Amino acid sequence: MKIRGVIRCIVMLIGLLGFMSVQALAATQDEAGKQLPQIDYLQGVVLKVQPLSQLKKVQGMSGAELVDIRLTAGEETGKEIKVTNYKMDRPGFDLHPAAGDKVIVAVSQDAGGKTYHLADYDRMPYVYVLLGAFALTLIAVGGKVGIKSLFVVCFAIFTILQGMIPLILGRHLNLILATWLTSALIAIVTQITVSGWNAKTWGAIAGTVGGVAVAGLLAVLSIQTMHLTGLDNEEAIMLKVTYLADIDFQEVLFAGIVMGALGAVMDVAISIASAQYEIKSSCPQYGFKELYKAGINVGRDVMGTMSNTLVLAYLGSSLPLLLLLSAQEHVPLLRIVNLNLITTEVARTITGSIGLICSIPLAALATAFFLSKNR
Repeated sequence: MKIRGVIRCIVMLIGLLGFMSVQALAATQDEAGKQLPQIDYLQGVVLKVQPLSQLKKVQGMSGAELVDIRLTAGEETGKEIKVTNYKMDRPGFDLHPAAGDKVIVAVSQDAGGKTYHLADYDRMPYVYVLLGAFALTLIAVGGKVGIKSLFVVCFAIFTILQGMIPLILGRHLNLILATWLTSALIAIVTQITVSGWNAKTWGAIAGTVGGVAVAGLLAVLSIQTMHLTGLDNEEAIMLKVTYLADIDFQEVLFAGIVMGALGAVMDVAISIASAQYEIKSSCPQYGFKELYKAGINVGRDVMGTMSNTLVLAYLGSSLPLLLLLSAQEHVPLLRIVNLNLITTEVARTITGSIGLICSIPLAALATAFFLSKNR
């Protein structure tokens, strides 16, 4: 009965979160629709590209080309249009379409009729291929566990995109509270789905919640004592200036640190709990002391590689920044290490790693307790 009650509560939480997120997302979209002009985006395929050599020089433009596109979606499917693609010598923004490329066309309505612009490449077909390969690999290697893993990945993405974010934007839920609730829900549903309802799962949940709590507490202290603003990248600054001027980006930074640590902490916690569970199954005579010692030994082996995983993940995402700073030899080291964006990445890595390390004794302790008491 207790198990059914817990599962019922989780299902109710998921349903409530989904209902509230749909309402919040609808309210957010309605409000945004009143503020922004209506622009439709359609899929198309490039038929031909012709350089425009006779184009008049426009300030900021280095060249242009005429692109013939056939629309492949919407009411105008099959229609062929011509779009001028301007070049500005900005690698991050310039598009270089070729015949056969799949693209996105922006369609705006004004007094003179419809205007078409080349917005971006259509990358989703290739994303679907990668997602399909990911799903097939999970199922082929993991079998039933792979199917469960696929479910929890989709659930985590859905919870963040359709639950946490709409609740923050539409209902202005406190970001720190939303982060804690989302992290706890993801951790509980993930561990129960993958491992079932047993002492192994209880210990993994306890270790995950404890490790993430430590990472979150250190994140709050780091943000306050190191005067981190949360505006450490171009996207955050753009959001602050345009759409989310009222949101505290220190809280956004906190949410990012906690979410970034959650996956690694769950991995470590379930690895330790699973090892202890198997040891108890093989050696039923083992008590709390033996199980705890075994869990700590496993955790120490896992600790080095998982901490390295966090560090490499953050360094990999910051590689362009590292190259930029390394190329400026005249900038003193004192100035570099005190930059907001550098200190922010250091705080992400260290707080997440400490939370991961703290989850090891917590998971080992909780799992050993539940296994030794469980009959």
